Amino acid sequence: MLGIITGTSLIGKQFEGARKTIRTRYGNAEIFEGDHAIFLPRHGMNADIPPHKINHLANIMALQKSGVVGVVGVYSTGSLKLDIPPGTLVVPHDYIDLGGCLTFYDDEIRHVVPELDQGLRDRLIRASHGRDGGVYVRTRGPRFETKAEISMLSRYADLVGMTMASEATLCSEIGIPVAAICTVDNYANGVSDQELSYETVTKNAEKNRSMVEQTIMRMIE
Repeated sequence: MLGIITGTSLIGKQFEGARKTIRTRYGNAEIFEGDHAIFLPRHGMNADIPPHKINHLANIMALQKSGVVGVVGVYSTGSLKLDIPPGTLVVPHDYIDLGGCLTFYDDEIRHVVPELDQGLRDRLIRASHGRDGGVYVRTRGPRFETKAEISMLSRYADLVGMTMASEATLCSEIGIPVAAICTVDNYANGVSDQELSYETVTKNAEKNRSMVEQTIMRMIE
């Protein structure tokens, strides 16, 4: 069974199953347990947890305790490149983490090589008909990035967001294959002359919702 971590682009109401609270040593996490997948809303059941307050440790541990064999994360992102416009679906192949370190191994020396699983990536590409490949860079949030930051980051990455790298790294640490599907919901600050605001991003994410829903349905059927 796959674990699906949802966010701004997909709340998961169409996929609701039995609502459960999973208790972990890092705190509790809420999931929906369906027939073919387990859905975990990273921003909480009320979508009111800001990105820098998400308990990623509890969320990933809850998915492990639920017995998932792989994790697919859904992410709302900003484009760092003019040729990746809003409305694009991207299946990134790698990521950069500038948001600070989260780890399950605070009390022992352990060095894990993080990676996005190619098998899950292939399935996502087929299911989404999205763009194959791209580098995601994670910033901490909750603010958007400055124009100078985006100018620098655009030399090394294609998408910017606030959550994926933490989830992917934690999955890698405990041996859960992980991949990501990103909706491009805005151009990052300074990339274009389009308005950048939280309201604009959420409005565009709503427009992209159906593409993500169809992709997830194909993944779990």
